[in-house]
Amino acid sequence: MSILRGLDGVPMQAPTPPRQKPAAAPPNKKEQRSATDPMPDTVPVARDSTVLTREDEYTRVHRPGADDGPMADPPAGWLVIVDGPGQGRAVTLGLHHNPIGRDETNRVALDYGDETISRRKHLLVTYDPEGRRFYVTPGDGTNLCYVNDQPVLASMPLEPGARIRTGRTTLRFVPLCGPDFSWDAAAAADARSGADAGDA
Repeated sequence: MSILRGLDGVPMQAPTPPRQKPAAAPPNKKEQRSATDPMPDTVPVARDSTVLTREDEYTRVHRPGADDGPMADPPAGWLVIVDGPGQGRAVTLGLHHNPIGRDETNRVALDYGDETISRRKHLLVTYDPEGRRFYVTPGDGTNLCYVNDQPVLASMPLEPGARIRTGRTTLRFVPLCGPDFSWDAAAAADARSGADAGDA
């Protein structure tokens, strides 16, 4: 109750209007989804940051085959560091030419602390998709490279499991592409299977 004074100065009491109850928030109904409903394109994702943009609140759900285009740079194989700085790390080899050096501008960067590797194009590993063969070629580096303890003085075939040694770093070559697999053949097989499914 609040005290008010009238025109003659005599205190008068006026009832305080009753407080309004706040409107109840609508119940938080979780969306019910049956097994036959299509998957949503986006799903909520919890983030550590307190500031979120609209794009940050959702992660797009990947549906294989829905909008997949050709891979921009599919892997052809890997080089795994088995000895020296960066031991246990693996780097990816792509199709065609793979310049290798310490600088990030190389397609394959080996910047793990071995200063004996040149910054740019210390050596070159090439995959020929038509012949399905790998080759190693000396680059512009001063120090020699060795494949299975043989110096690389000119372009030479690179066989699966070969050990490439340069300076204090030894790498093991692990191919993906070769006589039994190629990305061109895999794409052709997928196209054929899709055509067969359409005919059925």
